[in-house]
Amino acid sequence: MYEIGSEFNFEKINDRTDFIELLSHEAEKKNRYIEFLRCGRDAIGFVADDIIARSKTFDDDADRASKVFIPALSCDSMVKPFEVRGFEVVFYRLNEDLSVDKDYLEELIAFEKRPVVLVMNLFGITDTGALSQSLKAKNENTILIEDVTHIITEPENFLGGEGESLSDYHVGSIRKWLGVPDGAVAISKSEFVMGALTGETDFSVLRAQAMEEKTRYLDNGDQNLKTHFRALLSEAEDSLNDGLDPYIMSDLSADYLSEMDLDNLQHRRRVNYDTLYKALKELPLCGKAFKLYDKVDTDAQTPFMLQIVLDIDFMQRSAITDEGKSITRDMFERKLAENGLYAPVLWPIYDEARAVCKVASDFSDNMLAFWIDQRYSRFDMENVAEIFADTLSKI
Repeated sequence: MYEIGSEFNFEKINDRTDFIELLSHEAEKKNRYIEFLRCGRDAIGFVADDIIARSKTFDDDADRASKVFIPALSCDSMVKPFEVRGFEVVFYRLNEDLSVDKDYLEELIAFEKRPVVLVMNLFGITDTGALSQSLKAKNENTILIEDVTHIITEPENFLGGEGESLSDYHVGSIRKWLGVPDGAVAISKSEFVMGALTGETDFSVLRAQAMEEKTRYLDNGDQNLKTHFRALLSEAEDSLNDGLDPYIMSDLSADYLSEMDLDNLQHRRRVNYDTLYKALKELPLCGKAFKLYDKVDTDAQTPFMLQIVLDIDFMQRSAITDEGKSITRDMFERKLAENGLYAPVLWPIYDEARAVCKVASDFSDNMLAFWIDQRYSRFDMENVAEIFADTLSKI
């Protein structure tokens, strides 16, 4: 039961954290260079531009980096910044636990002159440390980019902790973690050859306006506002040109990130994740109607989201309604939304990626992700599990 009223609890006042300074300090400790950009695809595009600029120092075109290897489970915002710059994109396979099929990837890059490889610790459960070491050992000319979007709140971890990360570059989206109009990071072992563009952009302005309107909508429930801010968010995304012209992060976001409650963000996400994971695991249909992946170690890592994969075949066979017998993931997602539970789909993937990796194809077709972020409480997570279970029982 959701608790409203009763006695006050004691709320700890946390020290505010300058997240920009934290990231910059951790990069400086590792002798790395850092740039704050508008969004994840700008960060990837910025790094791709740096790789191209450095490749121009090679007289032999065959030695220039022109092929990038990307996990099959990648959204278009990770792929298009390379495509628009003329890179040949090659997708590589993942295992059932979403880790990289290392042998497959090593075979792909073994005889490449200067392969660019993008790796990602998906949902904080697929550590890239040993993989990076193996890839560098297989081909010492490998240019390694690590997407740290899902683990970005612990830079001391992804930059190597007591050791040193083997990645040549790190990229990550900040805006996916909290309420800022824009924000991403690019980190390099060497000083970036070029700077990012400056100035106000439609993307940041439109997103800031949309966020303000959503705040008003949450206060008054005006459906017209909801329709309008959703249209603004869509327009903002459409304004991005696939990271072809990377811009620096807006002053508005920089100001917010310079004084954020990072402790609360990390604490709430860890508690919410643990609460929801436990509740879902205890459901009778866990392992039948849906699959949970290995649990994030919340003592060491702040979770991004909690992902599940539906077993649509099982759901259709056990359905108690005619509609349920033709259920799809997207239909089930809409049913959850009708009950106020929004579980986004991550991600539609390329046909070429589907052809390479059945694991990625099945995941993309059948997964849902639950928000576990700092906007919510333990009671919200218990409510999420109840709505999910109730919806499952009625199909």
